[in-house]
Formats: sequence, structure tokens, C-alpha cells
Amino acid sequence: MAPGRHHLLQLETLIYWSTTLMIPNGVTPADDQIAADIFNVSVGYWQDTKHWEKIRGLKLLNREGSRRRLYSKEQLLAARAEEERAKAVNEQPRYDLPEVPAGEHPDDLLDLEESLYALPEDKRVTLSTWKGYRYGSKTRLPDPDFNLGGKEADGEVVGGEDFWRRQTILDWAANRRGRGNPKGRPAGRKESQSRPPNPQAEERKERARQLLAEHPTTLTAKMLGEDLGVHPVHAERILRAARLEKVIRLLKDTPGLTAEDVQRETGLHVTSHARKLLDEARRAGADAQ
Repeated sequence: MAPGRHHLLQLETLIYWSTTLMIPNGVTPADDQIAADIFNVSVGYWQDTKHWEKIRGLKLLNREGSRRRLYSKEQLLAARAEEERAKAVNEQPRYDLPEVPAGEHPDDLLDLEESLYALPEDKRVTLSTWKGYRYGSKTRLPDPDFNLGGKEADGEVVGGEDFWRRQTILDWAANRRGRGNPKGRPAGRKESQSRPPNPQAEERKERARQLLAEHPTTLTAKMLGEDLGVHPVHAERILRAARLEKVIRLLKDTPGLTAEDVQRETGLHVTSHARKLLDEARRAGADAQ
């Protein structure tokens, strides 16, 4: 490894310890809003009083110094129940909270930064490169397994925090084709044949196309996820791909397609989302020619 890159990785490792999040397997994650709901207070009051600091044994899942707090919902519920009991008998709470699992488990949920450091050190790239993989066109991370706090808008999960299972990242890294991976093709050689399609994935795509044709203005990622039996984050990506395919087909018949036309045909409510989809469809069409 080049000295400059080695020093950069060391610096990013130090930054990582104060910013990343991990949800251990078996723990239900809760943010400040969920914590405030459990204790029946406003989120502002929860944050102003720093009530979490008064609960002995409560473990924060985020690294020290992070602006984002994450808790075990099981611990919060136990603490709330104990505070109610103690209040009823006029005594100080005696917290006996469930343990948060320690160590590593394949089903731990890792945020973007934490997922990088799940890889062996010799397999890691810089944090900036890793972030580029999140939405990359050549090298792209797998879809997140979980989103905490996001809101659905136009079939997309907006905001919140994405998480990947540890095993998802390890499997992706082990199977990723390309330079440095002995399973990949030699540098400069094109694949002789494409990978065989995944039957289940193809069935989901076809079902999404069918539902989009039947309910073009009302289909949501939540509805699609329930129909397919997949997480809304995964369903959102399937739905977006189906919408993109539809817009590409529409462009062939109507080159002058507008963002308003896309909204009407796909059910997107936000014009900027429709315009972005239209631009992507035009690029895809140009690349195919």
C-alpha cells in the first residue's frame, strides 16, 4: 500500500471510531424519537434533559462523540417499566436492563462507515472511495438491508440511516469481480458470457411491472414490498427500476416526453423526481444506441 494511502486510512480509522453506528444482532434499534415516545415526552424534552444519561446500564450503540444516538429498544422499555414501578412505590429506580450482545455476528447491522471496517484491513479502500460505492455506476454496494427513520416519498425512502448486515458486506466483497479478487476476470478481459439471471429477482421485476401497469398512479414501495414480501427499501429499488423501464419505453414512442408526462404515467408526485427519472431514461436510451 502506498504511504499516502496508508496514512489516509489511518486518519479515517480514527474518524470512524467517533461517527459509526452498529446494531448488534438481536437488538431492536431506537433513535431519539422512539425513545421519547417510550417515555411519553417530546423529543425536544428528551434531548434537553439528556434522560439517557440518568439510566444506569443504558448502552448507546453509536460511537462516543457521535451526534446520532441509537439505543436498544429492549433496554428503553425495561427502563421505562422500572421507572413507573419505582414511582408507584416512591423509591429510586433499580435498573436491571437486558444485556446488549457483544462481539461480532453475521446479522449485525452496520451503517455505511462501519460496514467498511467489517472488511479485513488489506481489503479496505479509503472511506471516500467506499462512499462512492454507495451510489456508484461501476462498483456499487448491495442494497441496504434496513433503514431507520426514513420516510417514503414517491416510492423512495428519503432520509433516515441505511444499514447493511455484516454478512451482506462480507459476501459482496468475497464475490465482487474485478482487480484484486482471484474470482474476478483478469484485468482487461471482457466476460465471455453474462451471468445467468436470478429467477426470483426476475419474478419480482415482472410483478413490479405488472402492478405498475395496473396502478400507475397509486403504487408505492410499501404496497409493492407487502406484495413481494421484501423490505420497503428493497421494494423501492425494484419499483424505481420498473418506472425507469416504463419511461424508456415511453421515450421511444414520444421523444418529447416531459417531466409532467412522467409524473402522470408513473405516479411520482415530486416534479424533480420525475425530471431525474426522465434524464436517466434519456441517458440509458442514448447508451443503448
